[in-house]
Amino acid sequence: MVLMLFRVLSWRHAATLLAVAGGLGLVASAIEARADDAASAPPATQAEKPARVILRPNRHQEVMGYVELEDDAVIVIRTLDGTLESYAKGRPQIIRLLDPAPGQRGLVILRNGSVRAGVIIEDSFERVVIELDGVRATFKRETVDRIELEPTFEERYEQFRGSITPDTSGRHLALCEWLVDERRYDLAERELVDLLKHNDLVAARRLLTNVRAQIRLAQQPKAAPASAEPIRAPSPDRGLPESIISADDVNLIRVYEIDFDRPPNVLVERATIERLVALYGDDPMIPAAEVDRRALFNADPLRVVQLMFALRARELYPEIQVLSEPYALNLFRQRVHNAWLMNTCATSRCHGGPDAGRFFLHRRNSRDARVRYTNLLILERLDVDGEWPLINYERPLDSLIIQYGLPRTVARKPHPDVHGWRFAFARTQDRQVQATVQWIESMLRPRVEYPVEFEPPTAETSNEPTRRGR
Repeated sequence: MVLMLFRVLSWRHAATLLAVAGGLGLVASAIEARADDAASAPPATQAEKPARVILRPNRHQEVMGYVELEDDAVIVIRTLDGTLESYAKGRPQIIRLLDPAPGQRGLVILRNGSVRAGVIIEDSFERVVIELDGVRATFKRETVDRIELEPTFEERYEQFRGSITPDTSGRHLALCEWLVDERRYDLAERELVDLLKHNDLVAARRLLTNVRAQIRLAQQPKAAPASAEPIRAPSPDRGLPESIISADDVNLIRVYEIDFDRPPNVLVERATIERLVALYGDDPMIPAAEVDRRALFNADPLRVVQLMFALRARELYPEIQVLSEPYALNLFRQRVHNAWLMNTCATSRCHGGPDAGRFFLHRRNSRDARVRYTNLLILERLDVDGEWPLINYERPLDSLIIQYGLPRTVARKPHPDVHGWRFAFARTQDRQVQATVQWIESMLRPRVEYPVEFEPPTAETSNEPTRRGR
């Protein structure tokens, strides 16, 4: 009688009954028979791929497969070996594998608690691939807890657009500036035209003129090459400095900012330890006994780095691989660079555009570590005032990046009187000011100049590289 019932039901309905029945052997056999029939039949459509999941019923078990049926109470999956398994919702942890859009960024959260941020390339049952500062890194699936994707450009645009009302012209203008920073000039033009229908803002009209100029520039036909030399397409930001530091420079800056109280993940290759012993073997800090020297090769990489620092083996510092961002540089990224510096000082109408003057900040691809660390070097090395450095490590509140962001009636060193300037902080007690002070105080002391060849650009300089070999 039960078998007759299952013959008139689809195998998906049978799977639901299996979950409710609690796994009766007779029901399971019937479902498997119907599932085999369904598997051998031609698919109705190939447009939609089944969702991929990893279920963790407990700390020691993982079940991988494809979702066959899911509702509020039950999830049924077909495992990689073809069997059906059903679980009550709430019992296993469900990890849903993702299909990132090309270039979509996200976080890879490892099971040891560490996090990697970059472009997600692949999320599969076997591995996770992420692009970190232009270099691809592969993690075995069993080492990864989950992936969290950042919103795509389209999702961020829709969210931003949905928050705008006719009486929020300032926010609408901010959306237009963001689209320009993202180099989406077609959308920026459309939004600016819409904004100007309701609010005749001088800043919007000026920005629309620049946007239409960029659109015309992109539409100009390319001239035929006069020789076999490759021709670079015109940059939308033509005339602005483009040179940034290399990925190796980024790593070297991270080496100098390692905080052993809050250490990042580091790696020291065996060949580097061999060179360390060969160069400094006569120093008392290098073990004399062969057995103790061999122990160095199995030591915690941070201990090896501490030894290199104690020996001042600076010629080997570039060989230390810093796999995650040191504490101070992470503060700079989260609480300064991305939190307010890019949105205030580095906009296209300020120090990120053609009117930047001597103080220029890169805004294109601002989430790239190479761009971010280039901006850090600019803040450290550019002499704007002489007596007032952009970053004052002795008196953080006297840093020009703070003083120039305060109202002129509050600042000890007011920002020059420039048309269109607006203060970034209302007072020195602002949360962002305090976060900036915390970052400055967390940086390496005493300060040393990073051994990175770089000279701060200005908006008037040419695009000739400032580093040798570039």
